[in-house]
This record gives sequence, structure tokens and C-alpha cells, in this order.
Amino acid sequence: MSVVRISKDKENPYVMVNKGFLNENNMSWQAKGLMTYLLSLPDDWVINVKDLVNRSKNGRDSTYGIIKELIKFCYIVKEEKRNEAGQFKGHDYTVYENKIQLN
Repeated sequence: MSVVRISKDKENPYVMVNKGFLNENNMSWQAKGLMTYLLSLPDDWVINVKDLVNRSKNGRDSTYGIIKELIKFCYIVKEEKRNEAGQFKGHDYTVYENKIQLN
């Protein structure tokens, strides 16, 4: 046997993902791992890159690079946030389990 699995119940929660992105041959293992982590989060989770940096040893530049890769592969959309006066207030990130088609 080449894969050893644990039993899955309330004591051992698991994540179910569409494995389409895992079969992207040109995508790095790091991007596939971060994508899996993001899909394990609750649907209403707000993506905060500084928080993601703190949750791994990759560092800021590496984490931003991985996110940029997921944007390139159309699994993440990054949008600017602005207040009523039009001042820049950061970015919103939306993660899609299936690759999206951009216009």
C-alpha cells in the first residue's frame, strides 16, 4: 500500500476538494499546497496575506509569489478596495475551487 489514510470523523476532520487544480502540470507544488490550505478554510474566511505569511516558513515574498501564481492560473481574483473618497484600502482576494474564465 502506498497511501496510508486515517479514519475520518468528528475527531479527525478532513477536507474535500475538486482535484482539478492538483493536475495543473505547470503549477508549482507550493501553489497546489496553498490552494489546498485556502480551500480548507470556511467559506466566509477573509484572506489576509500577512496572516498567511505567519502560518508558514515561506516568508512574505514567497507567499506573495505563490498567490501571484494562483492569480495567473485563474484560481484567485485580486481586487482593490477603496473607501468612499476613492482612497486605496488594500485588496480583496476571492478563491475559486475551479479555474475561472476571465473576460
